[in-house]
Amino acid sequence: MFKLKYYLPKDVFKTVFDIDYNKLYEAGKRIILMDIDNTLISYAESAPTEELLRLFYRIKQIGFEIIFISNNHKQRVQKFAATIDAKYINNAMKPFKRGYRHVMKLVKPLGKDKIISIGDQLITDVLGANRFGIDAYLVRPIEVHSEKWYTSLNRKIEAYVFKKIKRYYPEIYRKIEVWDEKV
Repeated sequence: MFKLKYYLPKDVFKTVFDIDYNKLYEAGKRIILMDIDNTLISYAESAPTEELLRLFYRIKQIGFEIIFISNNHKQRVQKFAATIDAKYINNAMKPFKRGYRHVMKLVKPLGKDKIISIGDQLITDVLGANRFGIDAYLVRPIEVHSEKWYTSLNRKIEAYVFKKIKRYYPEIYRKIEVWDEKV
């Protein structure tokens, strides 16, 4: 059964650099789950940029713990997470609950209300976090041309969901629409 509410992000941003992490910390959040592929780097890249490393440092200075959660294989995720000595979940099987259950084991005794999730896909990142009761934040995908075939399939399904969001939640859709505008 299709429930549109599970596909609604808590908020929408153009990039991970546009999020006010101080505000999230003041709101009581302590853990940030970050998708890697097309949220932080394209599929063609394997390591964080200098700009991302500065962002991670700033986020950690605020007081957050970063945990990378990805559907990708261990070698890619582990190598990326090692650059900032962060915990990670690979083969998370988002949007299913498996990866999120692993996260909860890593962050005991903190509860779901202390965690946010950041990702670029409605079908995996937003749906998975929402189904598990974690606030989901959506960012624009970095480079859709380098995506795997199965992610491209998800994007087709996502287009259908975006139409529903446009119809029933125009205030959320307006933030997504800004992605396509030239800056």
